[in-house]
Amino acid sequence: MSIQRLFLQAIAITALGTAVARGADEVQTASLLFTTENDLYANMFNYKNHDRHYTQGLKIMYLASERDFTRTCSNLNICLPKLGIDQETCNIGFAFGQNMYTPIDKASYAPVLNDQPYAGWLYGSFIFQRRGITLKDIPTLDSYEIDLGVVGPASIANVTQSQWHRWIHSDIPNGWENQLKNEPGIVLKYARYWRLTPNEDVGRFFDIVPHLGADLGNIRIDANIGGVLRLGYNLPQDFGITTIEGTAPYNAPVSKEKGRWFSCHVFVGGEGRAIARDIFLDGNSFADSLSVNKKPFVGDFIWGAGILLFQFLDVSFTGVIRSDRFERQPGGGDAFGCLTIKGIFPI
Repeated sequence: MSIQRLFLQAIAITALGTAVARGADEVQTASLLFTTENDLYANMFNYKNHDRHYTQGLKIMYLASERDFTRTCSNLNICLPKLGIDQETCNIGFAFGQNMYTPIDKASYAPVLNDQPYAGWLYGSFIFQRRGITLKDIPTLDSYEIDLGVVGPASIANVTQSQWHRWIHSDIPNGWENQLKNEPGIVLKYARYWRLTPNEDVGRFFDIVPHLGADLGNIRIDANIGGVLRLGYNLPQDFGITTIEGTAPYNAPVSKEKGRWFSCHVFVGGEGRAIARDIFLDGNSFADSLSVNKKPFVGDFIWGAGILLFQFLDVSFTGVIRSDRFERQPGGGDAFGCLTIKGIFPI
């Protein structure tokens, strides 16, 4: 956890400066995002580390502009506590996704013990985001998300993976008959993000984006803390990126200011999670299924880069190196990559 401590120290130092909120000439427009995660992206030169544990995720998300669904946003804004945030704008979004998990040994037809159980998660999401400022005019984002879906054969993860392997002429996993049983799932997610930088001029080249969050549901119960440090040119006035499992902060206003048509940056960060439940390791809630002894604390090291062209096309790649998620995890910790392509609708 030394990475997290270093980032928290950096956050404290940066917070002594003056943060800058969104300018009056900026508008939160609608955006469409396509995110794919795969351990292949992080292990292209090590075939033995493909298709193990969390092996694939796909998420398609639409975030409406601040001018859409205004009545829904207003009602949610009244119902949800502001927690010290002075609101500037809010918007809602919708998403659809699928995750899949497999053990390392995919050749066996028999149950694979003491390793990640086969599992799939198919879900839809509703997202509400509220953007504003808190003390010392620090730009802040609250992100609420509810995921509803199903675990088990109904998630069609076995069909997706098997068909994909046929297309790429790879070995088809044989153990999907041993996956978790069908179970409806729900996850309530909340996260708060801050964007810290000494002043507006420096903010175009450097900032720190810390966050706190929690998940609650039969799929996952955890609390998390983390952050990223970003360096680049014309940094986007957003709150960074996140993995599929995180609460989506893909929220950035489009600036009318000339000269902002190009942006690029690199980032490095970390996240720690305290985990009370993870259905993909603990097994089904009420049915007998394979399971392993999960670890209560998991850490991620995060790195990556992003580029924004003409304010309407945003592409980012995130690499994640994850510590062991369960006891006696075969092969040790895992790594995967996250590719996000974001199309931003014009003002």
